[in-house]
Amino acid sequence: MKISWLGVATSFFTFTKLNSHILILLISLEALMLSLLAFIFAFCLVYGISYSMFLVLLTFAACEAALGLSLLVSILRLRGNDFSTSFNSMKFYA
Repeated sequence: MKISWLGVATSFFTFTKLNSHILILLISLEALMLSLLAFIFAFCLVYGISYSMFLVLLTFAACEAALGLSLLVSILRLRGNDFSTSFNSMKFYA
């Protein structure tokens, strides 16, 4: 369980500090979700709880990854780059 908390801290640090590209943000969010899934799985093993919550979160993680990649492809086709600093509220669609 301690390793999963280390993964959560590392991915949260990566999400807050290395936010120049959208792909890096998506990878750090996916690492955060996988670390939380590892923690929940270990928690279920230790305390003998049902794995239904783990399966629900695993489904949400897969949906989040697919949605994030589809948004990244849309942004790359629309803008040509994936810099998060290039987003401005005045010129989002242009």
